[in-house]
Amino acid sequence: MAKRVFAIVVVLVSVFFFSQSNASSANIMSLIESVCKKTFDYKLCVSSLKSNPRSFNTDVKGLARIMMDVILSKVGGILGVIRQLVKKTTDPRMLECLNNGCYIEYDLSTDNIKYAIEYLQSNSFREALTSVDDAYIGAQEAVRTLSLNLKSSRL
Repeated sequence: MAKRVFAIVVVLVSVFFFSQSNASSANIMSLIESVCKKTFDYKLCVSSLKSNPRSFNTDVKGLARIMMDVILSKVGGILGVIRQLVKKTTDPRMLECLNNGCYIEYDLSTDNIKYAIEYLQSNSFREALTSVDDAYIGAQEAVRTLSLNLKSSRL
């Protein structure tokens, strides 16, 4: 799910970058639906934005910010799960993977999203998009590393 949220933010920042238009409160629902149709998880995008009251008084830039906040929350939850797994795991290879693969990548993703928020707020949209993309790539790498480690530990 975190990968889908990353992708949604990439689309939102891209849409904002290319169409810096403000939306009135009356048009926000159609804006949300229009933007979310460009993502590969329409339902997740719409539910994330509709469930946040800030969505109804904002523009595309604000929607991108809301989704970045969603990412920070999801990544924070994932880091919490990784910390719990580290406490419960006795397999040294899995501990290495969790500590030096997953945790580090997700922690870096947190930093990248924070940078993206700063760039978004300062209207540096290309940099915001790059930071979100970097966060997404880091999360993908963490998942890939964990998946490979799980497969090799089963052999």
